[in-house]
This record gives sequence, C-alpha cells and structure tokens, in this order.
Amino acid sequence: MGMAVKGILSLFWLVLIPMAAGGFWGKKRDAYSLGESFLMGYILLFALSELLILPLLFAGAALHVLIAVYGVLSIAMALWGGFCLWKKRTEIFIRIREGCHKVSPYLGAAVLLIGIQIYVVVRYAHMDADDAFYIGAASSAVHSDTIFSINPYTGMPYPSLPSRYVLSPFPVFLAVVSQLCGGLHPAIMAHTVFPAVFFPMVYLVFWQLGKRWFPKEKNAQGIFLLLTALLNWFAGYSIYNAGNFQMIRIWQGKALLAAALLPLLLYLCLNILMEKTPTYPWILLGAANLACCLLSSMGVLLAPLVTGCVLLLSLIRFRDGKKLVYGILCCGPNLVLGLAYLFIK
Repeated sequence: MGMAVKGILSLFWLVLIPMAAGGFWGKKRDAYSLGESFLMGYILLFALSELLILPLLFAGAALHVLIAVYGVLSIAMALWGGFCLWKKRTEIFIRIREGCHKVSPYLGAAVLLIGIQIYVVVRYAHMDADDAFYIGAASSAVHSDTIFSINPYTGMPYPSLPSRYVLSPFPVFLAVVSQLCGGLHPAIMAHTVFPAVFFPMVYLVFWQLGKRWFPKEKNAQGIFLLLTALLNWFAGYSIYNAGNFQMIRIWQGKALLAAALLPLLLYLCLNILMEKTPTYPWILLGAANLACCLLSSMGVLLAPLVTGCVLLLSLIRFRDGKKLVYGILCCGPNLVLGLAYLFIK
C-alpha cells in the first residue's frame, strides 16, 4: 500500500475519528468547537483502548482481534458523535466565521511558531533510548500478532507479565493504530505521524485553558498560547520537565501524559468541579482519569492526585457532598488499577 494511502488513513483514524467521536460530549453545551470535540474524542478513544486492551491481554487474545474490535467501536462512536456535531453545524460554522474575523496577531504568531515546532520534530526526528522498549514492544506485537507477550529486548516470550507496563499498554495502542493505517510501521507512526497529531493536541489544550482564564480577551488568549509555545521551545534546561518531554519524545505515553492529558484533566476539573453547575458530564472526568492510565503507570497515580486537589478546593468553595461522591467515583478506575498493580507486583 502506498505511503499516500497510509497518510490518508492516518488522517482518518487519528484526526477525523477522534474529532467526530468527541461530538457526543457537546450535545448540552452552547459553545462547542471542533477543537474541543477533537480533545474529548481522544479522551474517549484512550479510555476505550484501556478497557479493551487489558481484558484481551489477560485472555491471551491475538492482536488482530483487538484491532477489529477497536476499529468497529471507534467508527460506531464516530458516527454517533458526528451525528451530534451535524445537528450543531450551524452554530459551529457561525463561531468559525466569527473567529476568522477576530484573529489576534499574537495568535497568528503562536500558530506560526507551533507550525515550525511540528516541522522540526517531524523532519529531524529524535531517536530516544526508551524507543528500544516502547516502539520495540509495538513492533513485536505487530510481527507476532500478540498483545504484550514478547519481550522487545530479547524477542523471547515473557516468562511473566511486565508489571511496570502491563496496566498502561500505550505501545499496544501504537501497534493497533499503525495497522489500521494500512500497516504503517510503528516506528514511522511514532516518530512522524504522532508528533504531527499530538503537538496540535497539546496546544489545543492550552488554548482551551487560555479561553477559560481570559474570556473575551482575544489578545490575552493569543499571548498565553504564544508564551506557552516559547516556554516549550526553550524547555531543554532539564530533561525532566513536560516541555522537554513534549519537544523530544511526544510519541511516548509518559510524554503525552505530562504534556497533554494532565493539563486536559485540569481543564475538565475546572469546568466540572469548580463550577456550581458542571459544563461537562461527570462521566467525561472518569474517562479522562482512565485515559491517563493508558499512557503511563504514572497516570494511575497522578490523575487522581490532580482530581483530588481540585476536588478539595471545590469542597472548600461549595461544601457539596454530591461533588465529593462523584469525584471519588471518577477516580475509581485509577484506584482499581493501582490495587491491581500492587497485586501483580
């Protein structure tokens, strides 16, 4: 299959499907953009992946079974969400037209800088030592048609499941989407396609945060996004911060967790826990916590910490026991996986 066809399939599975799938969450929101739909769609798809991969992994299922089930369910969710977006098409088009007439020059500068970052990361791909495991695990899964059963360091079957990685199987997600995209090699998917998709995802998260913190101030929103891009560009003063992880290895689950999912989780917490009437459904907060678990074992711990901190502030502000109960339930998947990790360990 030609690279052009694989590129089109990558656009379909990694951009159009998430954007359509996220349309379901905008049914009850007055202002819902395609950018929000894209972000919420990835929360849904990451959470779905975690729910599918773990049972099939422990059942010893083949990778092609997982690919088929994920493909069918994601298309079904995209059709449902796309129908919801279609019903709101007039409002979406009006906001797009109005936004094009009121573009801040700072936003234009930020978009230009982000475009340069994407070009640099894709054109001059960094080869990270951790790829020996992450991309190796995805390649081993593809070539053996198994789910996390081959040690990428040796090529031999695991004598026992790798407890550090098994509950956060993001390399398996890489293997699945690489095969859905026409059999694109996992290394090409990770180093070339993922950065082109996940960089805009990161900055869409910060754009949403900017709109919340600076409502009706277009210049302030643009300046915030521009400063965020600049800080990430010069994040090389340490190898342990989110900006460096984003610029160097965004295709790894732990980098995507730090750069995108935890800020997105914070955004949802602000809109659900810190509002008297939540502007997003509670189930989306639970799905976001579960999505963090897919990316890295640190997500199992850090996601409920972020949720818990904002929940504490919410209790101080509203003194609402209902929010406490719902907030704890949203962290339920992380608590279950944390206990499972201790049991496997």
